[in-house]
Amino acid sequence: MMDLYLMRHGQTFFNQVGLVQGACDSPLTELGIEQARKAGEFFKDQQINFDAIYASTQERACDTAEIVSQRTDYKRLKGLKEWDFGLFEAQPEKLTPRFREGANSFEDLFVPYGGEDVRAVGERMKVALTSIAEEESGTVLAVSHGGSMWAFLLVLGVDVDSTLRFGNCAICHYRYENGSFRLVEVIDPLDN
Repeated sequence: MMDLYLMRHGQTFFNQVGLVQGACDSPLTELGIEQARKAGEFFKDQQINFDAIYASTQERACDTAEIVSQRTDYKRLKGLKEWDFGLFEAQPEKLTPRFREGANSFEDLFVPYGGEDVRAVGERMKVALTSIAEEESGTVLAVSHGGSMWAFLLVLGVDVDSTLRFGNCAICHYRYENGSFRLVEVIDPLDN
């Protein structure tokens, strides 16, 4: 059995100015650093200690993992990277394609522009997180990205409110047992 705390990074410069960031990266802002500190305090207050820590290979996730855990002995994993938005990378968010009627995600709207399909992102996350779960036990922190976290939920078939959004440092607590993940709760450590 493993308890997985899958967490989004803190606010970045691109988040602050409203630019799309998936495969591209930008640094944490001062607010993002403070958000990561507050998330670290949440874990400390809840007496949650990590047996292992993983982060996306993107700087914003690695920096968040270090600030939250106060450790540098984490493993970087490409499978935890954010959704690639193709030509929309580093463009104003208002230019991105809009949801289709009845869709619960951007689905394949970025594919014609060189981006990833949400199902591919979700499967990539599932493979990466399953490999972690098969290797680790106890309590694990994995710092990733909002779009990838959403795609993972969709691949798992978790029934969630379509208005759910993963703010900076949002946490999905999963339990992995008998070869499958179960969502225990979604936590906003900045609201505690």
